[in-house]
Amino acid sequence: MTKDNHLRGILFLLGSGIVFTILDSLAKEASHYIPVLQVAWGRYVFHIVFLPFYAERPVGQPIWSTTRWARMFVTRHPWLQLARSLLLLAATLFFFGAVSYVPLAEAQAVAFIEPLLITAIAHFFLAERVGMRRWLAIAMGFVGVLVVIRPGFGMMHWGMLLSLGSAGCGSIYATLTRIVSRKDSAGTSLAYSGVAGFIGLTLVMPFIWQPASTYVWILFFALGISGGLGHYLIIRAFEAAPGGTLAPFIYVQMLWMVIVGFVWFGDWPAITTWIGIALIVGSGLYALHRERIRARERAQIPTHS
Repeated sequence: MTKDNHLRGILFLLGSGIVFTILDSLAKEASHYIPVLQVAWGRYVFHIVFLPFYAERPVGQPIWSTTRWARMFVTRHPWLQLARSLLLLAATLFFFGAVSYVPLAEAQAVAFIEPLLITAIAHFFLAERVGMRRWLAIAMGFVGVLVVIRPGFGMMHWGMLLSLGSAGCGSIYATLTRIVSRKDSAGTSLAYSGVAGFIGLTLVMPFIWQPASTYVWILFFALGISGGLGHYLIIRAFEAAPGGTLAPFIYVQMLWMVIVGFVWFGDWPAITTWIGIALIVGSGLYALHRERIRARERAQIPTHS
């Protein structure tokens, strides 16, 4: 992979962080009116509806054609895609549950153990070697997370455990996304991302359904758009760059969470949160700096025929 591909992957990931912040904020807002399972159902319904807009379209073929829908589900990794779908459903339910109980920033801070898990999995199981300095940058970002949540100082609401569960599922989901992207298109991976959630949650809706207002349906619509776009961007990110390169930049989403949490929900972060944010963002920027240095060094190594 070239330096340009790595940078493109990082930009895709940063974009997905902004979109996912909007998604989580919409979910928190919707949870004020209806159960979390119903919120997740709305997110998955519109995820499926908007799928054709993200898939590749052959020349002359309409967006909603049956052939196009069928092509999206053609995969060389059916079991891995199914596993991804189930993991994403679990991660979604865990995190939507977390943000319904705790502020966005705190929930996301706990979830930020995910990059560390992604890097470890990529290093030990995908042979994506990570240098010592990048390990240190990631570790510093994790220290920033600990500063934000202040364990042992009354910050550990049980909802944080839901966020931790989301991180565990999300890290495996991201790793499997990296694997399937070698053979399957981004459109196919996005299609399978919504299958388990759509089918599974639709089956339980008759038992928990509560009437939804027009406002809630608008939130559903926005959840679907942001969910589909966010996962499309993250799939493209993992197509372009290794997990170890991308992992530190997931931390940048923390900044968006703090801003949106304050503007939308009035959750003003403590001074320790800002210190943690500085550590998190700083570690990501340093990792990018190290990646650029390593790319230049590789470009300067002479090749022999």
